[in-house]
Amino acid sequence: MQCKFLDHGLAIGYDHVVKPCCEWTQDPEWTQQNHISQVDLQTWHQSPQVIQIRDQLAQGTWPDACGLCAQVEQTGRQDSVRGNGNQAYADYVDQDITLEIRPGSVCNFACQTCWPAASSRVAQYHHQAGLINIKSVNSSSIDDFEFLTPMANRICNVVLLGGEPFYDPSCQKFLAWAEQNLQSNITMFTNGSHVDWGWVDRYPGCITMVFSIDAVGQAAEYVRYGTDWPVVHGNFVRAQQHPRVELRVNITMSVYNYHLIDSVIELLTPTWPTVVSFGQPRQLHLTEVAVPTVNRPELIQKLQCAVDQLLAADIESGQQHNAVNAVRSVIAKLEQANFDTEQFAKLQQFVSKMDQVKRISIVDSANPVNFA
Repeated sequence: MQCKFLDHGLAIGYDHVVKPCCEWTQDPEWTQQNHISQVDLQTWHQSPQVIQIRDQLAQGTWPDACGLCAQVEQTGRQDSVRGNGNQAYADYVDQDITLEIRPGSVCNFACQTCWPAASSRVAQYHHQAGLINIKSVNSSSIDDFEFLTPMANRICNVVLLGGEPFYDPSCQKFLAWAEQNLQSNITMFTNGSHVDWGWVDRYPGCITMVFSIDAVGQAAEYVRYGTDWPVVHGNFVRAQQHPRVELRVNITMSVYNYHLIDSVIELLTPTWPTVVSFGQPRQLHLTEVAVPTVNRPELIQKLQCAVDQLLAADIESGQQHNAVNAVRSVIAKLEQANFDTEQFAKLQQFVSKMDQVKRISIVDSANPVNFA
């Protein structure tokens, strides 16, 4: 196996730790050895530790840090980060770089499946609910990007993560630096609520916007708390029509929206985005095992409707294959996975606490799972 990120990837988070990609699972030793102050970015890919990982993968063995990609690919899907990278960066040569950077975590949404380190607002609500101590959350940021200037000419692609890119102050500083120093393709993950269309028009390179859409309408305003659906949908349509924007979509499938996936597919199928990716939450209590057996047939029926929509739609064959496999993998787990009472109890507690501190109700999403 090969992974382009082990030759050409630099992922830098607000913890200032360098990794090959954003899905890399770092341990304390990696964190200590790869702090940005301890490495030479120009030669990092030739360091002994990166060479060792590259050789291990080439021998057909998944490194422990690559577990998230391994999990996706073992279901038959090809849209892992590794798979997407190998396809997107197939023409990379020599010292070409993809920079994945997460300057900060300030976000105006508190999506139900997000986690405190990725969203300041999620962190605030989890703290209010007594789930975490907010002081334990890394709230540092990257505000000066001059360390990237010496290698700016090597950066072919940028993946910008947040927080919300057009809302987080540190992300805004990076976009200002990029406007003056880069002509790279920039891919940004966005909730679609804040788009600086002036910056979009000024930036000299190509722009890819990945809209995170887990539901539509009123249900979206619950599942991705903070959503004003008319605003998000309006920006989605504008991005779809903008001549300098390539539109992509990411769907996170969880117990919060298994019954809503067909409505998202219905939104997308008339003009299928360039890429639609599917993810699942890291928290076990938000996955299939927490769904009571009695509720599963209804969810399976709804998910099968999504599969039927995908098979009937005019979608590029590779995209269709990945989307169908992603939804079918959830169906298979709902059919086969044992119900975990402990995870269901954890889910009930989580939903109750989040609804209380956010002053909302899961009833607004018409979820057939009984959380009482």
